[in-house]
Amino acid sequence: MSLISVVKLKPGMVLEQAIFHGDNCLLKSGTPLSIRNIQKLKELGFEEVDVADPNTLFVSPNDKMAEDLVEDFITILRSTSPKRPEANKNDNVVKVAATLETLIKKVAQSEEVLSFMVELRIINKKKLYDHSIYTSVLSSLVAGCMGLATDQIVTAMIGGLLHNIGVAEMPTLMNEETFNPQQEKLWREHPTYGYYFALQKNIPRVVANCILYHHERWDGSGYPKGIAGEEIPLVARIVNVCAQYSSSVTYMNIPPYMAIEELYGTSGIYYDPEVVRAFVNNIPIYPLGVMVRLSTQEVGIVSNIRKNEGPRPIVKIYYNRVNRPITEDKIVDLGKERTIFIEEML
Repeated sequence: MSLISVVKLKPGMVLEQAIFHGDNCLLKSGTPLSIRNIQKLKELGFEEVDVADPNTLFVSPNDKMAEDLVEDFITILRSTSPKRPEANKNDNVVKVAATLETLIKKVAQSEEVLSFMVELRIINKKKLYDHSIYTSVLSSLVAGCMGLATDQIVTAMIGGLLHNIGVAEMPTLMNEETFNPQQEKLWREHPTYGYYFALQKNIPRVVANCILYHHERWDGSGYPKGIAGEEIPLVARIVNVCAQYSSSVTYMNIPPYMAIEELYGTSGIYYDPEVVRAFVNNIPIYPLGVMVRLSTQEVGIVSNIRKNEGPRPIVKIYYNRVNRPITEDKIVDLGKERTIFIEEML
């Protein structure tokens, strides 16, 4: 038995003695502590509790996921939007990102969300879990930068996390390069599957609608309903854009500039042009200070991401096209040099 400060408790620790609040038994002895239990103890002002062995954890998949979800989300968030203001497209992104750190901790208290995320991770970590985390980060950033209310930002965050839960019902299709007609028909139903799975787990309907409509297109050529334009809920339009970009760069191995050009080229056809504009003008595709190779084969460092809109930073060149150091100062402003692109991040 060991007396442990409440602030040092971890999910999975087991209570040695029952905890009473007034005359009521709050938690029985032998109870494995969860995130909710620990938060309740803090709220009620408990300072210490007796646990069986602080070095032995009995962690459920959901409790483990609660920790990992917050850590993974914030890691991707901060790689996308660093805390240094100059490493962001504008000061508003800095404020939005700070808000998201708080919101994801609240979202990670939802047992329903955690259960779905465990399932996605078990089935396919890269194509489902990792992709969903990145989509969630991008979706909530874009929602915040568009000035949406906090509840809509949370919807975008959860919608990004859960948009592909219907795929859990058809995991073998993820490895198919092309679909036969029957497989294509089944695949087009995964948003509908996800919608009903979400409702069965008491996920808010606004989030379920986001799942249902995340493959609809601005021109009405999407699925499963074939609705168009502003008939598609705004948050679903945001998740649509962000999920497309995420899938392109996370597991389709499409260079970021090509993924962005695809969004640009289909803006107003497949995607809401306002959402695409908010994405490209607020999300720093090429982080400040990263080493890149240009389409000219020159190598340099991204030195400014704020001057130009969209994914067209300023690059200071250090190596020529045959990888030899250069002696002169050379700056390439991709906002002006429209025929030059970043080919890869090194």
